[in-house]
Amino acid sequence: MNVIAIIAAILLFCLLVASHEFGHYASAKLLGVRVNEFSIGMGPLLWQKTKGETEYSLRALPIGGYCKIEGEDGDSEDDRSFGKKPWWAKVIILAAGAFMNFVLCIVLLTLIFWYSGAYSTTLAGVSDGFPAQQAGIQAGDKIVAIDGEPYDDWMAVVDAIDASEGKPMTFTVERNGQTYDYTMSAVESEGRWLMGITCRLVHSPLLAVSQSFSTTRATMRAMGQFFVQLFTGKASGDDVVGVVGIVSMIGEQAKFGITNVIYLMAVISLNLGMVNLLPLPALDGGRILFVFIRLITRDKIGDKAEGITHAIGMILLLALMAFLVFRDVNRFIL
Repeated sequence: MNVIAIIAAILLFCLLVASHEFGHYASAKLLGVRVNEFSIGMGPLLWQKTKGETEYSLRALPIGGYCKIEGEDGDSEDDRSFGKKPWWAKVIILAAGAFMNFVLCIVLLTLIFWYSGAYSTTLAGVSDGFPAQQAGIQAGDKIVAIDGEPYDDWMAVVDAIDASEGKPMTFTVERNGQTYDYTMSAVESEGRWLMGITCRLVHSPLLAVSQSFSTTRATMRAMGQFFVQLFTGKASGDDVVGVVGIVSMIGEQAKFGITNVIYLMAVISLNLGMVNLLPLPALDGGRILFVFIRLITRDKIGDKAEGITHAIGMILLLALMAFLVFRDVNRFIL
């Protein structure tokens, strides 16, 4: 693990944390809630400045950050405190951090697809001996429909081929202003179903934005399936890594160029947003869950009980982080 990888990881964590906490900060400000402190990093203070009612700080350890909102724990009588706001405002403020992680993911992916090229449904090549070539499809053909359904997204085409599991599919392609139909069946290779076609990359800002949204949706779907499998015991906990594991992955991706590092950053940002929305104590999702529980029960569960629940959740979360660091050190370093 080299110094460059560590520096890249530090910058990555700072950006992800800043994006997440800025979501809480900006939404609280917009909804009239007092923000007492906005900090990037944890531990010893490196820099501090007070502007208006908010204290801004930078701390030594780039392992987190926080946005200290007045009355977030329900112990303030200030009319502009978090606890005095209606339930919908609380939900917006709590969810805004994850929302900003999703936004960051989309922005980073858009930059990647704009620079490297976004996938199009126009074919760059057709592999010898595969079904597409045997059927008569050619490089330069544009896929416009599959089995009569219009397609304008390459990832959707890939998903449709994979879902076919070798059943015959009719591709409608456009060539020189005319359309042609070809019926073929995918072949299985290394657990995937393939037609032997590759797409052409297009440098278009609009297509890059569209591709970033479709990629984000597909990645969220895959992450959601993994979470379900993890909690039901169908996935291995060995696939979960901590800070050290992430640094190691950044180091590996850095060998292949900055584009790979930025892509990994986008995926981690999306993962951070989704994890934070899980309905677990101490996480934003857990706090949102308590907003609805207290709304339904008319505050029969008080601030003290909620605070104790989140405190226990934080202890368990820190213990999990420590365990992952210990395991990652043994796996990636020792």
